[in-house]
Amino acid sequence: MLKKISLMIMATLLVASMAVSALAADTKGKVTKVESDKVTVVIEGALPAWIKSGATVTAGGGAPKVLAVKGNEVVLRFSRAKAAKIKVDATLSLSEFTGDELQGC
Repeated sequence: MLKKISLMIMATLLVASMAVSALAADTKGKVTKVESDKVTVVIEGALPAWIKSGATVTAGGGAPKVLAVKGNEVVLRFSRAKAAKIKVDATLSLSEFTGDELQGC
């Protein structure tokens, strides 16, 4: 009985720690420029390793491609429709692309 209870507590703690680490994976930045389909974002803090030129990320409800990285400044290519909805000085959350996002028809 004691073994079963301790296993349940350990499993609960493991799930809770995974949830916290998954939430911490998001990186926030401020939009500084929107030109056609290109959106420039200045990232707060250190740049994660998964943000690199040519990579695909998840941001703004889509999966833009990283065109360039200069210091903490990242240039993303969205579709023109999604880029038109993004405003300068808005906060944009970026996360690592996992490939399981919903795709349109």
